[in-house]
Amino acid sequence: MGRALGARYLDGVHFSAETEDELRSLHAKGFVVHVMRSTAWVNFLYLTWAMVRRALPPVRAVCNLRPWFTRPWRQTKHQGDYAQRFEYARQTGGSGLVFLRRTALLAPSGKETREDPFPFLVAMARQSDRPVYLVPELFIWEKRTARLKPNWVDIVFGSPEAPGFLHSMLAFFRNYKRAQFRVGEPIDLRRFVEENPKDSDEVLARKVRSTLHVHLARETRAVFGPPVKPAARVIDETLRDRALRKVLDEHAASTNRKQESVLREARRNLEAIAARPSPTTLAFIAPVLEWVFNRIYDGIEVDEAGLHRALKAAGKAPLVLCPSHKSHVDYLVMSWILWSRGYTVPLVAAGANLSFWPLGSIFRRCGAFFLRRSFKDDKVYSAAFKAYVRKLVHDGTHQEFFPEGGRSRTGKLLTPKLGMFTWQVESVLEGARNDLMFVPVAIDYEKVVESGSYSKELAGGEKKPEDLKALLSTPKVLAARYGRIHLSFDEPISLQEFMQARGLNPEEPVTDEQKKSLVRALGNRVMYGISKVSTVTPHALVSTSLLAHRRRGLTQRELADRISVLRRIALEDGSPLSVELRNAPSNPETMGPIQDAMRTFISDEMVRTQEARGEVIYQVEDARRPEMSFYKNTLMNLMAARSLVANALLASGSPAPYDSVKNRALFLSRLFKVEFIYRVGLTFDTIFAETVERLVRMGLVMHEGGTLTLAPEPHARPELEFLADLLRDYLEAYLLAAMTLEDVATGVAQDRKAFIKLALETGRAEYHAGRITAAESLAKVTLENAVAYLLDQKYLVEKDKKLEVATTEQGERNRKQLADDIREYLKRA
Repeated sequence: MGRALGARYLDGVHFSAETEDELRSLHAKGFVVHVMRSTAWVNFLYLTWAMVRRALPPVRAVCNLRPWFTRPWRQTKHQGDYAQRFEYARQTGGSGLVFLRRTALLAPSGKETREDPFPFLVAMARQSDRPVYLVPELFIWEKRTARLKPNWVDIVFGSPEAPGFLHSMLAFFRNYKRAQFRVGEPIDLRRFVEENPKDSDEVLARKVRSTLHVHLARETRAVFGPPVKPAARVIDETLRDRALRKVLDEHAASTNRKQESVLREARRNLEAIAARPSPTTLAFIAPVLEWVFNRIYDGIEVDEAGLHRALKAAGKAPLVLCPSHKSHVDYLVMSWILWSRGYTVPLVAAGANLSFWPLGSIFRRCGAFFLRRSFKDDKVYSAAFKAYVRKLVHDGTHQEFFPEGGRSRTGKLLTPKLGMFTWQVESVLEGARNDLMFVPVAIDYEKVVESGSYSKELAGGEKKPEDLKALLSTPKVLAARYGRIHLSFDEPISLQEFMQARGLNPEEPVTDEQKKSLVRALGNRVMYGISKVSTVTPHALVSTSLLAHRRRGLTQRELADRISVLRRIALEDGSPLSVELRNAPSNPETMGPIQDAMRTFISDEMVRTQEARGEVIYQVEDARRPEMSFYKNTLMNLMAARSLVANALLASGSPAPYDSVKNRALFLSRLFKVEFIYRVGLTFDTIFAETVERLVRMGLVMHEGGTLTLAPEPHARPELEFLADLLRDYLEAYLLAAMTLEDVATGVAQDRKAFIKLALETGRAEYHAGRITAAESLAKVTLENAVAYLLDQKYLVEKDKKLEVATTEQGERNRKQLADDIREYLKRA
């Protein structure tokens, strides 16, 4: 019966592999004493079961637990002096368990325990030849943290910090599917004694007990965040922010308005901004989301080790989750994953365009806070929003924002928008908190819900605002399947450590220039972290292999070879592969994930097949190439360096001087500097040298002395051309932008909007005439990035939103030279 109940209610508790390994390691080195916050029957029940279930030393000594709790476990000592209990546990190869507080009626936070075993444990550590480890642990089965002010339910039945018997029983059976077991930072008691040689056992016992309370409080905050405050209270406290009041007073004086009027405006802004998180709403929405995700997706693959690492870091400082942004589903999936595992849902920064009725109210109660896309000229709104962020940082609230600002319509990562980074950094610099942990998160889809609308926007169509009509189209979404979602987490980035690595002292003031440089570097580091852990999916492999070629179609064998090349690169660079790709065939005609992805593209009428002489040939529908390129672009940050060098070598000819190829690759890297995320902390020369060596290891290039030569093996040229053609649509898009410079010179294109429109028109003419071959090069976003490059390199100048070019002969030669330089990389037949 015990096994059946354990399998039914306890097996599903989240007990990470890292936690198990840590406990096993501690047991191997010394005697472990588990330390839990408050006496609860379910805590003892779970811990004893979990130790036996995982073949870890069982609990054999208990302190501060009512005797009737332990009667079914006759081998557990819960009475007698401490020496008898803990020596028995140590001699029988078991472990100990101590509770720090006991539950009591009318005491929501519990009361001090009657037994204090810590002086004895300190004495044991002094005399023992093996370490004694005190391990703070949380078994979490609540869905909320303690209230700032206990209500009558907490007073009668106990609060989440010290739940009574009835409270713990009901809460556990309601939430056991979301329960989790966490281990805090263990204390080596023998080392603790050695570090405090002058203190008596009683003094050391008090210090140890206090330290354990601190560790458990950190773990509790990591899970639940700070105590929940009503939104009205958060707004009131934000309005008392000194920096905000100073701005409001200055604005009132400069505009001759009454201070009360400006204050009311700030309050209205904060009411439009602030989240109103509700555990009840989340509990209602969670099963709905679970049904939706199960209905349209084949599963959500979570990097559990990365998530565990991130949430472990939350014990040191509040988390700021920074996910990639490719779909509106991003807003939901991260929060749902955390909620389903028993963690608090972060407050999520969302665009004010998503605050429409009725979803805006629901999103707000699920933890969304809203910001306008632009508010530079609104001093009151700007100050109110900054003060709200500063308040969240001060309170230690976990946050989430999308560093790209908006959804990526192309599938590749965008350059970071630095506004939210700036406000987070400023909050720490102004003393709101000592540190923040930024966590890069990659959310990858095998198929995105919005892919059809993205391709229309890229072709020049206007973005449609989110409204009730979009919501009512949900049944169409629910009728389709979209493969798997993949969540991966990079190493948490401590802002304090990041500053120190850049030579900045967090305790000292920084100049505006240093702050700007810090924010820019942090944004780039986060985006690089996202690119590093982005998952390689079957759909990305198939689309990349099909689109990066110049012929009408690809045979089955050629396609399989290309997919194998991409998988080999991903493995060499340590990029995470979709779980289903492990040991799966690359052949699209063999059963497996590659075949499933190909069948999806065929059923969506993006790819058609032909058969001739017993060979299957795959052809991409020209009209659907832009939509299909979304999935190819998810791989581009992984492949960009190799593609740049491949293009440079092929354009230089073989053999070619090393420096000549490097100069060509440098030109391309600068041309596409806003397109791709390059490795941070390394110079171009280092990245180029490493990339050349990787191409040498692939058997594509030979590096002899100061010369680079195409390898003589038959596979070398086709594979190098394949890597080079990954950039073809980008090269063609930038060529179109260079060609459109003449329209600016003649006055036809006078602003950015007109420039993009003319570039798209030029592209359609060039494409239908056959002078460019990739339909996906006609992409509005890529052309906008090309305009940014032209402005940065002074080919274009913008004055009062009007575009100009140099009308001198030199300016005309430079424009023509740019177009000719780009054509050099597109000359291959």
